[in-house]
Amino acid sequence: MKKLKPILACITTLLMVNACTFTYNKPYSRHLSGNWQIRTLNGEPTPDMSARIRFDPKTQQYFAYFGCNQLSGTYRDIHHTLHLSRPSGINKLCANIEDERTGTGTLGFVESWRIINDNFGVRLQLLDKSNYVRVEARLLQETENKKK
Repeated sequence: MKKLKPILACITTLLMVNACTFTYNKPYSRHLSGNWQIRTLNGEPTPDMSARIRFDPKTQQYFAYFGCNQLSGTYRDIHHTLHLSRPSGINKLCANIEDERTGTGTLGFVESWRIINDNFGVRLQLLDKSNYVRVEARLLQETENKKK
């Protein structure tokens, strides 16, 4: 009986540590979801006001548009640490292909995100490892989504 108590204590401790680890890795994408109008890339205004990014927490996919091709990829979000796969999509040549290359290149630097809710509305900021804002976007309301 004396040996059983330490064994049960160890098992209980392991189960608690495992439960904490599971909670730690829980995705927080629910707040990241939505359709966002991209306003700035690397601190500069976006040349095309139709630039968008959307995150779908059900499928863990993101969809981006920088004025030329519809792009998509997968993402993983754990405690605001964001891992984006390289975007893929139809590679048609457009007049503003450089804007798209800038946008897709910028996504490669993204490592985290934050939401800011202030006088300017709800904004998404995608940050690099130095916490520099690479992408800033404004949450679009449902009525605005239907117009696009």
